Amino acid sequence: MTRFVRPASASDAEAAAGLLAELHAHFEVHRPADIVRRARRVAEEAGRAMLLIVEDETPLGFATYDLSLPDKGWAGALRISEFLITESARGTGAGAALLRAIQERASAAGVAVSEPNQADPDVFTTVERYIGSHVIDFAYERTRAGHWSSLRAEAAEKGWPEPQLNDLWHTELHDDPEPGHLYAEGEVPFILLPDGRVVTARFRTIYVKEYLGHGPENRWTLALSGSELRSVGGLEIDDSWSRAENRPALAVTMDDGRFMVNYSYYASHHFGSDSGTIDYIIDPAEATVSPRAHVTFEPD
Repeated sequence: MTRFVRPASASDAEAAAGLLAELHAHFEVHRPADIVRRARRVAEEAGRAMLLIVEDETPLGFATYDLSLPDKGWAGALRISEFLITESARGTGAGAALLRAIQERASAAGVAVSEPNQADPDVFTTVERYIGSHVIDFAYERTRAGHWSSLRAEAAEKGWPEPQLNDLWHTELHDDPEPGHLYAEGEVPFILLPDGRVVTARFRTIYVKEYLGHGPENRWTLALSGSELRSVGGLEIDDSWSRAENRPALAVTMDDGRFMVNYSYYASHHFGSDSGTIDYIIDPAEATVSPRAHVTFEPD
């Protein structure tokens, strides 16, 4: 049997999908759309090189890496992004062979293989499974999942409307999103009214493309007892609410019978940042919300 390392080609798409699925499963990552997209683009790998180690054309594993060539004041480096040897081939020297092939490519480019991120350097020859944090930020994803789990538990305990998150980012393809493309949508408890009712904040994470930049942006509406409140003026809510990081506060009753709560607000953009607080004034009789901002702009 002949074992060798070669670059992946378009004909390896199915094999690449299986290897990626195995690697993601080990790290408890659920990104079916990412696997489909990566497999479809395996020959180009969106800027990352992909190597397969095969035995008589049976894939035993793969690695992706980023290569930065030397430049003025920069020595260059080869950074391994992902690395996997399948279960049946571990402990047979496949990991060491794949690592040697990567080191040879680094040497040919006149750079060194950089230390693995958040892992021991021998991870490629012992554990033989690795994803760099620059590819998947596990700490962030687990923290975010913990926020949602905690909020759902608290909502169930206190009788708030059940928080919802429909995260399409990892379940639908987003190669070249058009303006208005939906990434995620959800709903969180936002304001507790003195009469026991709860105002919820609904968000839709939309792809926007503007002169100064583009990317995901949250669009907000508020709802009371399932019915949307009409916003009197532009409605801005801190994005931390879409990550389930906050809990609803009890509104105070104003002299005119409306209810008000004050929350902190921060947003950064091309020119600087906006920070401060916003009053949200709820009028159940008119089914409206009136934001009143106390926000200061800080230029970069």
